[in-house]
This record gives sequence, structure tokens and C-alpha cells, in this order.
Amino acid sequence: MRRGWALLFLSAGLAAAQRADEELSFDFLHNQIVLRAAINGDGPYNVLLDTGTHASTIDLRLARKLRIPLTRLRGESQGAGNRRVIGQQAILEELRLGELTVTGLAAAALDLSKLSTELGRPLHGVLGHNFLVSRITQIDYFRRRIRFLALPVVSLPDDARRITFPMQFRAGSILPVLEECYVNGTRLTVTLDTGSSLGLVLFPQAIGSLGLQELARAGIPMNATGYRGRARLMKGWVRSVALKTIDLGAIEVAYVERGYGEDEQLERRGGNIGNAVLQDFVLTLDYPNRLVALEIAAD
Repeated sequence: MRRGWALLFLSAGLAAAQRADEELSFDFLHNQIVLRAAINGDGPYNVLLDTGTHASTIDLRLARKLRIPLTRLRGESQGAGNRRVIGQQAILEELRLGELTVTGLAAAALDLSKLSTELGRPLHGVLGHNFLVSRITQIDYFRRRIRFLALPVVSLPDDARRITFPMQFRAGSILPVLEECYVNGTRLTVTLDTGSSLGLVLFPQAIGSLGLQELARAGIPMNATGYRGRARLMKGWVRSVALKTIDLGAIEVAYVERGYGEDEQLERRGGNIGNAVLQDFVLTLDYPNRLVALEIAAD
């Protein structure tokens, strides 16, 4: 999860004939998707939905309060910041979102107190890739609704309001990749990250290839906060952004050179799109059938 700090039927769109197994509302707080969940029969607790987190997480203090057995977790947390953070392994016997019940969900137990401060509300956990991977999840940002769909996404022709594309990933990453993003007319590969409260983040390779070094240096300083602490970015603008056939026009961007994940990973990434851009869309993530849909939300 970063902070800049990481579903209703459409009238004529992708979800018009789809049935939901479960639908629930969410709060959109500081550009973060905040759901209410019961954990092991207790709660409700505040949890985020994050496509950029490998494992789900639970706040370490809450895990201890609920007497969840903990073991040492292999590896480190990923995300903004540059501190070394190692959590503990936990198994959530039961997680409930509305009528949806998940059992035996693996989670990393981490201290989420700093992220709670940034959010302005106690944060108790994050639902990551291991929660999403078996589901078709639709996020209607405009109406603040999430729907877990029963039927797969239908691939329709792209137009000025709607696009679909194969769900694919880069090596070592679980962020869905969109290969046809155009920044100032130049094609750029970006990832989609529902755990980022930023809009379009441009990484070093893209800053160089787009010739934006001077604009990046002259930007307004800003911070990003994640599991690993804070990272420094520079805020600016680009004159045009398009996602395949959808024209977004001029938008605000964040330039980053280091401290936003591992440096070697940044070299393989052009950019990242977070909730500040996604909030204008209905985003459908069909993990079982490996398809992503983006549709501009109907007024």
C-alpha cells in the first residue's frame, strides 16, 4: 500500500449482464479502497484492497489480540520506502466481507501503525494478490461499490470509453500490466495498482525515454509512504495520456528516481497507475480468465 503518499450494473457496458456473488460498499479515503471485514469472527476491521501486494497482511497488534499463531516470515515486504521490513506469517481462519467468507487466508503480520496515521483511520489489514487471484473483482470507484462476479469478463471492441486487455505480469511482479499506455504520444508499459493513491507514476526508464528529465527535476517535492517507509517523488504534469483508445488528456504525474521499491525493479517498469487515475473508471480484474477491463464510469 502506498500513499502520496499504495459496482453497479453499467447501462451499456461490461457488467450489464453479469451476476454478482457478493456486492458491498467501500470508503474511498485518501484515494484508498477501505473495506470493512470481520476476522476470525471479530470486528469489523478496516482493510485495503491492493493489487500490488503479494500476500495479504494483518496488523501485528491485531494478530496478537486475536491470538493468531505467528511464525517467522521468509522474505521482505515490497513497496514504497527503503527500510528493511520483515513480518511474521499468520493464517486467518475466517475472513468475512459481507456474505463472502474466505477461510485459511495466509497473511503477513506487520506493524501498520504508520500507515494508519497516513490513512487517518486505524488500518487492520490489506487484501492482496492471494485474496484476488481466485476471483473476478469489479471496482466501481464512482459509486463506491465492489462486486465479486460470478461470470467472466466479456472481451468487447475497444472504444473511447471502454478497453479490455489480457491480464499479464512482469517477472517477479503481481501487478497487472497494460502495454498500450501513451504518454505525450510515446508508447509506455504501465502497471495497475489499487494500493497506490497516486495517479500516474513515471519511473527512471520512462523519464529518460520521454525526455522529461528537466521537468522531473523542476517538479514539486512530495512523499510516498508504504510498508518500507517513505520515498521522495516530484510532482508535475504531462500534456497527454491515453490508455489504448481512452484519451485522458493532460494529467498530473509523479516522477520517481529511487526509494520506490527495489531499484532493479524500477529499471523494468515504465510507469504505474494508481487510484487517482482509476477513480474515474469501473475496473474489472478477472484473474481466473486472465482479462482486465477498464470502463469510464457512467454519470
